[in-house]
Amino acid sequence: MESENETEINVFFLRTNRHCKLNKSKIETFKIEETGDRFKFKVCDRCYKRLDTETEFENNRLKKDNIITKRPSCRSCRREKDGARIPTRQKNEWESKRPVPGSLFTCPICQKTTIVGISKVVLDHNHSTGNVRGWLCESCNTGIGRFDDKIEIIQHAIDWLKKTNR
Repeated sequence: MESENETEINVFFLRTNRHCKLNKSKIETFKIEETGDRFKFKVCDRCYKRLDTETEFENNRLKKDNIITKRPSCRSCRREKDGARIPTRQKNEWESKRPVPGSLFTCPICQKTTIVGISKVVLDHNHSTGNVRGWLCESCNTGIGRFDDKIEIIQHAIDWLKKTNR
């Protein structure tokens, strides 16, 4: 919400980058600081809908104090983001090549060499096609996943680092 008067609210919609005036009586407002894992409602970081925290968000991690955190994306957006699954035959083929616990593994992205089992090694795949790309360290797999596997976003990150690393 950008501004309001007695009958209208001027709203900016994040996903569509549009400004719009809405009739105040037709919308429900809420305090964003009263949403999240500790509240009844949470706002999805992809569709920006306010949804029931317990039913619409999957469990993510366990915090140090044994409190469960929820994923930032709702179940519906998560299914869309996860995209195509790895075909079973291809997954079985790659699983047979899984790095052996205790062996050395060098991640093809970060080039760090780690011991499998101490550091997690995961199977990376193209979320559009389901095709396997190969084994990565968990950190790099998470990193490219956070950039939605989009080369242009990764390029923006590279440009940012080049611009600001002086």
